Amino acid sequence: MDTSELRRLIVRHRHVAPMLSVLLAGTDARLTITALDGEVILDRQTGTAPADAPVERHPIVIEAQTVGWVEGPRPAGSIAAVLSYAGARETDKRALAREALDRYRELNLIYDLADQIGATLEIDAVARVAVAEAGRLPSGGIGFVLLHEPEGDRLVARPAGEGAFETVGRSGPGAGILGAILAGDPEIVNDIAADPRATDSEREFASLVAAPLRVRGERIGVIGTISREPTDYHASDLRLLTAIASLAAPTFEQAAVHETVVRASRAGD
Repeated sequence: MDTSELRRLIVRHRHVAPMLSVLLAGTDARLTITALDGEVILDRQTGTAPADAPVERHPIVIEAQTVGWVEGPRPAGSIAAVLSYAGARETDKRALAREALDRYRELNLIYDLADQIGATLEIDAVARVAVAEAGRLPSGGIGFVLLHEPEGDRLVARPAGEGAFETVGRSGPGAGILGAILAGDPEIVNDIAADPRATDSEREFASLVAAPLRVRGERIGVIGTISREPTDYHASDLRLLTAIASLAAPTFEQAAVHETVVRASRAGD
């Protein structure tokens, strides 16, 4: 909680501000409330308590972090505790609102993606839709899809020349961060340079979030979002990407089967 949010909580919040006024009205203490940067948010010097009364300094703590201070005689501790509680409640409410919005976005994404992917049976067409959706994560970045080609045992960007990568597929499964994700679980890597698994092509970027594409236990590729600028990807980004992967993976398999059948049919003509 920054200074402006703390000021809003103390001065303008429809519940907290009146409650604080009642608390202050019940004491004659001189009190000062300051933000962490020293900005004075409330300075009550009209109390009748003796000027030489012992002054205490108590932190306003929200989510284990000090965001401000209450200074004054003995009631200062109680007021700091009340503001800490009120700030924590406000933070929790905002977190719940953000989570609800994230869930709403996920549902919309799933419905839209299902419609788009279900309309095609070409691998590159499916990949274009998946790349576009992966590139729309809230934290930003460039989407990509890498499919595993058993011949050569390598990961290849699809569609070729689109998305974040063009040649990263020269690394086989198990090589680099993306190879590890193909063989393992979805991951967020916010500092690629510090990851010893990173390949030279991956080190051209700063941060990534990626998930394996799996169909009935078989790993057919990796989908993700990557950024050249340092980015803090969050669990909500990973959750959205995993939802995209779960929809795209079986469609890639169906498209591969369809293309195989079409090629066989043409070869037989």
